[in-house]
Amino acid sequence: MPLNRLLSRFATAVILVFWLSSCVNVGGPTVDEARTFVDEAETRLLSIWKKAGRASWVQNNFINQDTNQIAASANADAMAATTELAILAARFDDLQLPEDVKRKLTRLKTALSALAPSDPELQQELSEIMTEMESIYGQGEYCPEGSNDCLSLPMMERMFAEVRETDELLAIWQGWREVSPQLQPLYERFVELSNAGAKELGFSDLGEMWRSGYDMPAAEFI
Repeated sequence: MPLNRLLSRFATAVILVFWLSSCVNVGGPTVDEARTFVDEAETRLLSIWKKAGRASWVQNNFINQDTNQIAASANADAMAATTELAILAARFDDLQLPEDVKRKLTRLKTALSALAPSDPELQQELSEIMTEMESIYGQGEYCPEGSNDCLSLPMMERMFAEVRETDELLAIWQGWREVSPQLQPLYERFVELSNAGAKELGFSDLGEMWRSGYDMPAAEFI
């Protein structure tokens, strides 16, 4: 690892230790600290997620290499901040908390649809993978046999609302599935990184993290 990156990570670790030591009493965290943490996390994440949402909107409407990179970068920032706060939230796990605070801490841990490990390089990789998969899917086309025109997803969505010929509908449905095979290697890496990130937060895998976001234990949700 380059020396500058090593020093940067060391400095971050030192800052985090001092931050924690200043926020946590000798006798352990308190309910008031948990509520303050939640309030500060909400304020911080609101601005970050607004930025990521705007970047995603632009990327979805104007898909190209530049907008893909902008969206990936904004999503990586949101992922990093959410991961950092979700890990810090773990120190309140053993407290008897008011239901609203407890729920917000759980929602913080399950806020992301996918979560990379805390390594910034892996977070950036996962963000780029998710953006690329979305881009491939959004730009996909189905070119019916014998036709000079190819159909985009919005065009096919309109056809599903209007066409009533069964064979034509089936052909459209099957044709669109031709877009997905090229996503497989990206999706496999997506699963690998997401499972690793979920485990850092104490979940067995990404599936358990998803199932924990419904105001009940994951096992009860099943």
